[in-house]
Amino acid sequence: MDLGTIIGVITAAIILVGSIVVAEGSLPGFIDLPAMAIVCGGVFCGVLIAFPIRDVLNLPNLFRKIFFHTQRNMTTVVDNLVSLAEVARHDGLLSLESKLHEIDDPFLVSGVRMAIDGLNPQTVESVMRTEMKSVHMRHQTGRKMVFQMGKAAPMFGLMATLMGLVMMLARMDPQTIGRHMSLALLGTFYGTVVANLLFLPFAEKLGNGHLREMEIMELTITGIIAIQNGENPYVIRQRLSMFLPPKQRKMDEEPLSVNIEIEE
Repeated sequence: MDLGTIIGVITAAIILVGSIVVAEGSLPGFIDLPAMAIVCGGVFCGVLIAFPIRDVLNLPNLFRKIFFHTQRNMTTVVDNLVSLAEVARHDGLLSLESKLHEIDDPFLVSGVRMAIDGLNPQTVESVMRTEMKSVHMRHQTGRKMVFQMGKAAPMFGLMATLMGLVMMLARMDPQTIGRHMSLALLGTFYGTVVANLLFLPFAEKLGNGHLREMEIMELTITGIIAIQNGENPYVIRQRLSMFLPPKQRKMDEEPLSVNIEIEE
């Protein structure tokens, strides 16, 4: 569960609703179903036109990921790779077969399995980078959809505003002018709120999560190749720790044996 997203959305909603209640005294004045229908329906139809329907149908999973996806800890990934390196150094690559069931990262499992099967490091890296590219493309599509929704929402809000003004000017009836003016003003209000409070921050959240995921995958590839090449676990930790912020790095000290010759 992403507490930052949940707390941010709930807090913003409380501030927004609280401000309306304090200033207006009640919420009904800010509820206009036609304006909501124009903004929400327009945003959805715009995405449906711009993207394949199979991607649009994945939007519920995408929003669930925004709220409930937990980002993996890079320090834990480094520790896992170093642990695998120690096992491989002591007992050989084939001994990693018994450790696969303990790994919950499919990308890491795939790399370790290819190393166990004896594929050369160049092939392992090529296959893993192909998968990394595939993940990159899927993430980009999801982010583009949400960004498109954020970009389109204010425009459909403006469309609702124009419709309200046209109806108001066409029928200058004191009995309907209030409803038409409400549609005009609330359309822009709804579009601005959902764009800047929801869709655009969500797109940025997906973008930041994507960058973090790519970094973890790059770290994993580096670790797998190092393990396959039989590098010292100490050296592997030093190399992988470069992916971490300085305060999170664990620079283990490896005892060095120094031969000192004393001349008599």
